[in-house]
Amino acid sequence: MGKKCAVCNEGEGKYRCPRCRITYCSVPCYKEHKGSAACDAAYERLVLEKESQAAKESAAVLKDFESEENADENEEGYRILPDQLDRMVESKELQELLRGPRLREVIELVDAAEDREATLDRAVENNKEFSDFVQLLVETINPEGAPI
Repeated sequence: MGKKCAVCNEGEGKYRCPRCRITYCSVPCYKEHKGSAACDAAYERLVLEKESQAAKESAAVLKDFESEENADENEEGYRILPDQLDRMVESKELQELLRGPRLREVIELVDAAEDREATLDRAVENNKEFSDFVQLLVETINPEGAPI
């Protein structure tokens, strides 16, 4: 036998109140229970718990978003503008260099590195082909020679 009816304590609690989740056995018990102070209080507690959980989840999402936004702001100087990207795409010299499999391997290595900046610095120092590529890339992005 299941739980007893929380209203009359006689019948088997076959049904649950949609608001407070107590069990009841019949329509008369439901009608007696519906609108009772106990039901309203339990419902308010349930709503407050759900609101509290939702607020915690929202705060966590907002915190993650703010962290990502701050990271983006810190990297703003490293962004390539659309006109710079167009110059890169249109550069025949860059296209020719990118056909080399060794250069693509170095680029993939830098991209996959945990510390990309340090890996990039090492690649420029230790790989002439990559160093030439980076130099051409900078000249293509910034043909006037102004600081990037």
